[in-house]
This record gives sequence, C-alpha cells and structure tokens, in this order.
Amino acid sequence: MGGRLVALVNDAKDPGRCYEGRTRRVCRVVRHEFMTHSSVDEEPPAKQREAWDGDPPHRTAARERLLEVAAVCVARDGIVGTGIAHVALEAGVSRPTVYRYFKDRDELIRSVLLQAGLRLANEVQEHIRAFADPGEKAVAATLFTLQAIEENPVLRQVWRPATFDATVLQGFTQPASIMFTRVALAEIIDAAGWDEEEAAESMEFMLRVSLSLLATPEPRRTEEELRQFLRRRLVPALGL
Repeated sequence: MGGRLVALVNDAKDPGRCYEGRTRRVCRVVRHEFMTHSSVDEEPPAKQREAWDGDPPHRTAARERLLEVAAVCVARDGIVGTGIAHVALEAGVSRPTVYRYFKDRDELIRSVLLQAGLRLANEVQEHIRAFADPGEKAVAATLFTLQAIEENPVLRQVWRPATFDATVLQGFTQPASIMFTRVALAEIIDAAGWDEEEAAESMEFMLRVSLSLLATPEPRRTEEELRQFLRRRLVPALGL
C-alpha cells in the first residue's frame, strides 16, 4: 500500500507533507482546504509547563510531536475549540514554536485530519482483504468506515453539530479524500477492472454514500440490516 500511496500522491499538484508516528510510514499528501472552521484562537488560562514537557524532540520529530498533541486537543475539545495557543500549552512550548511548523491554525487542523484520514485508509485496506468478492469488499469497507469514524476520537469530532456543515461535506469529496479512498479500496478497483475514470467516479460515489449515512443516519438500522441494504443498493450501483 505504501508504494501505491506514494506514487499516487507524488503525481498530485501542490504536494504538502504528512508525518506519521513512530510506527507509521512517512508519505506525501495533497495540500487542500479540508474541513476547517474559523475560530478565535484565544489564549488559554496561564499554566506553568516545562518546554516539551522536559523532553525536547529533535527538529525532525517536532512537527510529529505537535500533530500528536493537536490530535489529543481535537479529540478532547473539538475542532472549533482547538487553537494554536491550546496546542502550545498542551505541548509545553510557546506559540511561536508551533507557528514554526504550521503557518496557521487551519494548516494545523487540516494536517491532523489528513493524518487521521490516512490512518483510516490503511485500516480499511487491511480489513477488506478478508473478502474475496469485490461487491462484498465494497459493503465491508462502507460498514467498517462508518464504525471507525464513530469510534475514532478525532474523526468523530467532524460530525458534531457544532462542526458539521457544508464546508465539511465539500472537504470530503475533494481530490485528497478521493485519493485516500482509492488507496484504501485499491483491491476493489483492481478486481472490478475499472479504468481511471470509472475508478474516480466509483470512489466519489462511495464517499457520497458514506457521507449521507453519517450526516443523516435515520432510519436507524442494525449492522446486518445496513449490510443487506448496501448489498441491494450500493453493489448494483457500482456495477459489481
């Protein structure tokens, strides 16, 4: 998967850098406006903290550390409630230190969400390998994604009422999101024999189905009921 992801992203225009943790790969991702919201970056109450909690990282690891801290803040305080000052306080560094690695709050939040999206793409790809039929892979991928987003403390914040709006929807169907979907579901694309255009449309369609189920979950269905629903509707729509 790593080689496929790197090849896909290196072909993209205006690449940015996405850093994963110690056990994750370093890859390149598309820089784009992705599910960010403006909020006042208010200075949190003063709190005595030793810089980097007494464990300053090497320069190459500093951005990674800040992303990890920012993810903790997003999971705890939400997207709107997370700002540069909050991340600096949590990391035990100054605000200028955070700005050294992220030009503004939007880039910081976007990077956190992109990293969470990449991790989810890896998990989906691993999960669907257990299914032989491409239609069953598509159903399993959709079910797994819905559950994973609900259980992921960072991605779950995107769907909170205070955050969710049309801007969020727009971010999910932009090129980087479609690219992540293509990486995660590469086995479906290969098994179906789709060309580039068919693959792009199919991945966009699967994204839109998932968006709809996340945004408007009513009527509620059990996992098995939803599985059967996707078999009847999603699989034929994909031509699988």
